[in-house]
Amino acid sequence: MKSAKSPALSRFQMDFHRLLTTLLQREIEDPMLVGISLTRLDVTDPRGHAIAHVHSMMSVDEKECVKRLNKLSPHLSHLLRKAMPKKRLPALIFRWDDALDETHSVMDTMQSIKNT
Repeated sequence: MKSAKSPALSRFQMDFHRLLTTLLQREIEDPMLVGISLTRLDVTDPRGHAIAHVHSMMSVDEKECVKRLNKLSPHLSHLLRKAMPKKRLPALIFRWDDALDETHSVMDTMQSIKNT
């Protein structure tokens, strides 16, 4: 049985997600990363790891985007530390979110079945 998150951890995760989304929109100047959006954030605990799942609706090289975002991770973590009143924040790790691509392929398949 899956244990429920504490209300404090849920609030922390929502704040972390909101601030990271804002930073991705405002602070990144890399042309390859324009249009990258944060789809999901998994926080194990406030002192553990935060896995940020990202996706882009534009055609991009996913591996290169994740590599560049992970390279920017220390800078983003610094900005998050300044914005959040916590002594320690989880280590920020970026991953590509394939779920949206899979959803689109299922929808395309359903549409092609409907049209035949």
